[in-house]
Parts: sequence; structure tokens; C-alpha cells
Amino acid sequence: MKGLIALIVISIGLLFGLHYMIFEKSNNYLFAFLLLIPVIFVISYVIVNSINHIINNQTQHLKSVLDETMHEINLPIATIEANSKMLISSLQNQKDLKRLDRINKSVKRLRRLYNILNYNLKKDILTIDRVRVDISQIVQDRVDYFKELNRNQFILNLKPLYITIDKIGFEQIIDNIIENAMKYSNRGDKIEIYLEQNSLVIKDYGIGIDSNSLVKIFNRYYQADSSKDGKGLGLWLVKGFCDRENIDLKIVSSPNNGTKVVLDFSKIIKI
Repeated sequence: MKGLIALIVISIGLLFGLHYMIFEKSNNYLFAFLLLIPVIFVISYVIVNSINHIINNQTQHLKSVLDETMHEINLPIATIEANSKMLISSLQNQKDLKRLDRINKSVKRLRRLYNILNYNLKKDILTIDRVRVDISQIVQDRVDYFKELNRNQFILNLKPLYITIDKIGFEQIIDNIIENAMKYSNRGDKIEIYLEQNSLVIKDYGIGIDSNSLVKIFNRYYQADSSKDGKGLGLWLVKGFCDRENIDLKIVSSPNNGTKVVLDFSKIIKI
């Protein structure tokens, strides 16, 4: 690609140089210069088309490689899922059933990780489909997952609220917000999640955020507390997603008073 760009610059430079040498002393130099402009446009058009062709071929090749790779990863997951379902009907022993239940939960988590990996690999080269979803159902599903960690008490007040959105991306930002609420709260502290009007609110009662940190929390790699696990990307990703999806994001917090994250869907809601 760099070689092609260099060739473009050199070609246009040579063209102008040759034009100048030929028509420098001509009385009709301005007219001759104007004639050169269509030639430049034609050359530029051909070059841009060539670049687009190269990019499209590379994108298609990358997509094919990703599809093949993800297909191979999906096969063992699908095999475990299918065999687990068959085993349920044949097992009677409660210990065996509990073991199978743990396997099924692990496979469910593995399936979700597969979907997230597939999504993250393809989102920058393909158009991500938007689907109509019920926010309350997505939040409930994600909370059910975090409840298995037996760490925090979740208090929910949800009702159906439908939006059209990038579903997997939305699930990821909900995960990031809930993970932060858990990370900066004590074990057993409650986390409230509720829908009011056209907004989703996730509120914790943890250590909170001081005013100086509050203005930096959306910066990439920023961590208010470096002793906590993480790379400082969570809220940066949340902010980026909300900006792309036209969701208003607001965070209200103060030290020792917890943090409230508000996602306002008013601009995209369709009743």
C-alpha cells in the first residue's frame, strides 16, 4: 500500500514537471494547464479504484479466514452442547446431574465468549446487524450470570423497554458497568438496577469516585484505583459504544457514596 501511494505522488509530480517543461514558454499556458486537470482526475479515479479493489480483496480474504477459524472453534462447543442435552435424559444420579449442570453452565459461558470473540474480530471490517431487543431481558440475563459469583446482592426493578441496537455490543457495556459496580463495592453490598422513563440506571454503594477522577474516567487506560484488576478500558469502551449508538451516558458519584451510571435511550427509543 505504501508503495502504491509513493507511485501516485511520483506520477503526479512527473506529470506536472513534464507539463511545465513543455508549456512553460507557451502563450496558452493557462489553457494548457486547464487541459491537464481532467487528466489528473482520470488518473486519480483509476488509482483510487485500484486501491479499493485491493482493500476489498484483503477484507474478503480476512473474512474467509475468520469464518473458517470461528467455524472450527464452534464445532467442539456445539458437540458438547448436543451431548450434554442427550445425557440429561439418561442420568438419574443427583451427583451426576449436578456435574452435568456445571458442565452446561460452563459451556454456556464458553458459547458467550465465542460470540464475543466472533463479534470483536469482525466488527471493524463488517457491518454489525442491529436487532430490536428488550433492554429488561438483556439486563436480567446478564445479572443472572453475575449472580452465580455469589458476591453482591442485586435489586432489580425492570419493565419491558425496546430499542434497536447492536445487541452483543450492548451486552458488553452492561457487563462492564456491572463489573465496575462489583469491583468497587464490598462483598454483599447491594447493586440496584432499574428502568425509569427511557433510562437504565445501575447504582452501587461502593467507594465512589472523587471529582478529579470523575472528569478522567472515560480516558483510555485511566484507572482511579490502580490496585484493582483491569486495564482502564471498560468505561472508555462504554463511552465509545454509547457515542456510536446515540445513547446519552451520565455518571454521578462522590467518595464513599457509591456511583450511579445512567444510560438514556430517549434519542433512539421507538415506542
